[in-house]
Amino acid sequence: MSDGIAHAVLYAAIFLGVVYTSRILEKRWPIAEVSRGEFRDDWLAVIVSVGLENLLAPLAAISAGAIATYAGVGWIKLPTEGYWWYVSLVIVVVVLDLYKYIFHRLQHAVPFLWAMHSFHHSANGITFITGGRHFWLERVLSDAFLPIMAILFRIPPDMAITVGFIFFIPDACAHLNVRIPLGRFVTWVNNPQWHRIHHSVHIEHRDKNFAAFFPLLDILFGTAWIPKPDEYPATGLVPAERVDIINSVIWPIRHLRHVRQRESRNELG
Repeated sequence: MSDGIAHAVLYAAIFLGVVYTSRILEKRWPIAEVSRGEFRDDWLAVIVSVGLENLLAPLAAISAGAIATYAGVGWIKLPTEGYWWYVSLVIVVVVLDLYKYIFHRLQHAVPFLWAMHSFHHSANGITFITGGRHFWLERVLSDAFLPIMAILFRIPPDMAITVGFIFFIPDACAHLNVRIPLGRFVTWVNNPQWHRIHHSVHIEHRDKNFAAFFPLLDILFGTAWIPKPDEYPATGLVPAERVDIINSVIWPIRHLRHVRQRESRNELG
């Protein structure tokens, strides 16, 4: 019990340290000004999302376990002896990035999935914390019904931790409101400027730059928009929508209702 409490305290301290550091960077070199209201909305959305996800996590784990048991776990046993550990690590990172890319594109293409994923895109001011702003049911469903990596690979615990850390850097930090001039290296790894195009309000940026880690996937599949050096567009939905605690819980219902209202007005017009 004491070890569990110690680990929880350690993780909380690391999390708060990362958040505090990100705020310092965002205030020192911001891409765009983010109001206190927008920042507060982000925090409220993340708290609701994480809280409900954790509440339903046991049910998601039961479902994922049943599916993995039925399909079989670890179809591919990766070699982990010596340098093979690093080779296997690269394989897992590449396959996971491809899976994230495909699923992300489906979230934009399938209306049911977009109704949930649009919650993430409703952030008008993007900051580091926006990386955790996802509709709670979206992650519960993906965890419950898509245990793809567990079915494909038998991944040792130390490699799983390493993969999580590797993806944290480009995936979570891609929402940093920090101007990082990467120049020609902007296409090497996901970063705030590359991912900001994905959240852009401009029509020409729609359905661009899906990659979680390697922008090369966007280039290969024709979804890349290589930003100019000073291209940092405004972000959010069009028209802009603000999220409160209630909307954080019922977002897809509210969002679909608004879409239908707009379609009805367009038909009448």
